[in-house]
Amino acid sequence: MAIIGIDLGTTNSTAVVYKEGKVEFIPNAFGDYLTPSVVSKDGDSIIVGKIAKERLVHHADKTAALFKREMGNQTIIRLGKDKYTPEKLSAVVVQQLVADAEAYLQEKVEEIVISVPAYFNAKQRLATKKIGDLLGIKVERLINEPSAAAIACRDQEEDETFIVFDFGGGTLDVSVVDCFANVINICAIAGNNQLGGSDFDIAIANTFIQQSKFPAKTVNDFVGANRNSLLYEAERVKLALQDQDEVWMRYHFHKRTYELLFTRDMLYTCAKPIFEKLKTVIGTAVKDSGFHAPEFTGVILVGGSSYMPVVQDYLRELLAIPIMTSPDMNLLVAKGLGTYIAIKERKEEVASLVVTDVCPFSLSTAVVSEIDPSVHLADVLIEKNTVLPTSKSLLLSPANLGQKHVNIQVYQGESAYAKYNVLLGRRHVDLPVNFDRPEMFTLTYSYDINSMLFVEVLVHSTQERSIFQVGESDYLEDITSKQTLEQIKDISLKITRKPEIDLLEARILRVCEQTSKQKSKHLIEYWMETEKELKSNGQSLRKQHQIIEQAHRVLDMYEKDNDLDRLDIFSDDDSKGFLS
Repeated sequence: MAIIGIDLGTTNSTAVVYKEGKVEFIPNAFGDYLTPSVVSKDGDSIIVGKIAKERLVHHADKTAALFKREMGNQTIIRLGKDKYTPEKLSAVVVQQLVADAEAYLQEKVEEIVISVPAYFNAKQRLATKKIGDLLGIKVERLINEPSAAAIACRDQEEDETFIVFDFGGGTLDVSVVDCFANVINICAIAGNNQLGGSDFDIAIANTFIQQSKFPAKTVNDFVGANRNSLLYEAERVKLALQDQDEVWMRYHFHKRTYELLFTRDMLYTCAKPIFEKLKTVIGTAVKDSGFHAPEFTGVILVGGSSYMPVVQDYLRELLAIPIMTSPDMNLLVAKGLGTYIAIKERKEEVASLVVTDVCPFSLSTAVVSEIDPSVHLADVLIEKNTVLPTSKSLLLSPANLGQKHVNIQVYQGESAYAKYNVLLGRRHVDLPVNFDRPEMFTLTYSYDINSMLFVEVLVHSTQERSIFQVGESDYLEDITSKQTLEQIKDISLKITRKPEIDLLEARILRVCEQTSKQKSKHLIEYWMETEKELKSNGQSLRKQHQIIEQAHRVLDMYEKDNDLDRLDIFSDDDSKGFLS
């Protein structure tokens, strides 16, 4: 029985296994490691991959692609007369990869670990995990794609801080990664789930329409086979421009052939809006991380769209740090995913490796504004880039005395106003009617390492506890098992406590007791400044480690001054005779 990893991409997907101490890529029936994430219906048969992609033009009404972008949105996609959700189509792709794996490994696959965009929200992650239910295969663990890439790129020989720029066919993720000793620490994440290589195809197609006297305004004027055929040609041009400075684009429409000589300069010009979005995502991740240019080893490019020379040239011009490429950029996520499976299975080769991840969004609840009760503000429980798993609580009360219930609303996003964030779910919770004093209740969010969110409400007067999780609809679903929730809380408590900081504080207090009042005052002031520094560098475990080590060196000097054995009143021969 095997465990495999699946890099479920917007345009291509890959399967891997960890076997005999190394990561192995699993070939499909064509001997390829990349399987197009395309599904087509042919009568009662379902076709996946390379053949399905060929049918995008001639059987457009029965073929679907780029459906990963719609995960968690309850979108309905038609293949002929049949209706599918994005997760069902994704499950079909996964099912094909599992079949390829079982044929290659000659054993049954019992569990899969799936990589997802770091910027996938709770609903999208739930939809991804649902693939396991649809196929009857265990899907216990998800891993963020740039985190998997960071595992693949980690150089064990030295400490380093780098940016992972993961630019795929349909999504962009940027992560700041800090590595030291055996720790891979994800410090900050930013992304755009609606930005990828397919947007270059649209930009090329629109430029072609505008400059070739084509009888349309944009690619959106086309539907079905005509649209797919035009985008297929645009993709061919995009790929050709990776190796050529210019290429002819041709499209036959209504008995006439339209053509345009497309150059790299033209591609750069039409892609400027895409590049502006790239810059915003990179800037957000770096700003949130607290790192500066001199501290970075470089930017590691990941994903199929990172092969484009125009993307690499833009990043070299934009950034003041080295750009790092490799021949297998489109396989780095899968490679790291394979190593992550080994970590999960506690394989001896990677048993000491520790990978931390963070919450990609702030998670809040809607509360009534004291200034204007008609306005609902977002009261944040879990801040963006908090280390996972985490559990945070908030003490709340109903807006009015005598309320029979409260409407718990869970939001994701960075706006101060609840309505401008993404609603993940809502639920009414009953309260005892009390006209004398507010009925207090505690709201707790618990976020696990798969970025799955659990919501707990404890009514103080009755001690009634309700536990929910984000579901497919806007209605928070009941859960009965408290075991997972308590595990998250327990691990979160251990992370929050940071015993090395507690030890430092205890040592400072002890030294203060053993030194003069003046030195004790200075030491307390030093500790207050150290606490501020630790907090401001909360995203980097390595920086915190360095601050703590420096503080211990300062304490060593204080204790050296307090060492009674160093007083000149004592003889150098005190170890002899009676004192031995």
